[in-house]
Amino acid sequence: MNKWHKSTLIAIGALVLSTVAIQASDIARGVRGNLGGLALESTSICGEGSVPMLFGAHSLCVDVYEASAGEACPRRSVENQLHTQENANSSGCTAVSQKDADPWNFISLTQAQQFCARSNKRLPTNTEWYKIVSGLSDQSSCIFNSSGSKPSKTGSTNCVTPSGVYDMVGNVWEWIDDEVHNGTYKERELPESGYVSLVDSDGVVLTTSVVASSEYGNDYALTSTVGTLGVIRGGFYGSGDDAGIFSQNLAVPLDFKSVGVGFRCVKDIQ
Repeated sequence: MNKWHKSTLIAIGALVLSTVAIQASDIARGVRGNLGGLALESTSICGEGSVPMLFGAHSLCVDVYEASAGEACPRRSVENQLHTQENANSSGCTAVSQKDADPWNFISLTQAQQFCARSNKRLPTNTEWYKIVSGLSDQSSCIFNSSGSKPSKTGSTNCVTPSGVYDMVGNVWEWIDDEVHNGTYKERELPESGYVSLVDSDGVVLTTSVVASSEYGNDYALTSTVGTLGVIRGGFYGSGDDAGIFSQNLAVPLDFKSVGVGFRCVKDIQ
């Protein structure tokens, strides 16, 4: 490793660690917001619309907003599956993290993966998604009791984590870069569908109950024992009280597309 590259990595590491310290201090004082994220955005480590977060031995740039269609996309507001395919056929179309945009919905797992990849990003894993959203203590501003027929604009509420990431709960379900095979996740059998009563370190359901648990936000988990299925998390604008940090659907066909399903991208910090 040459000297310039080593010094750059040291500088990036120092900035990430200082940001984590700022955020930890803010949380301890009851202060919320994205002060640390804004500080690092100005250094262009993550770029506009993303904030850095530390995950043990590695760091990520996390998109602040749910993904939306970029300016070069023929369909900025996606209203059906054909619009997503039209965007996919346009080589210049990319997914962006932008405030006051229409969240990109009607998109399958594979398509979401592809559009993140066009920007040299990827979907978060269950572990990453759960760690990002875990700091969200006030869900009262999150959109999960809307009577509307489509999601709200990105970043239009105060549903924001201490690190400055918006709308991980409600508005649209978010695709996760993980799969379930015949009711098994990471070589363990998932419980039957029901209210979440216990989760693992990834926030993935371990046990369910027929009675809602306030400890787990009265959130609900859907599971299935048949086939290779995808994972979406957080709930959507019409989920009602079932939506939340622990709300999860582990029974989604990989090609599922809906007005209530979108995605968010992350990027590894090298």
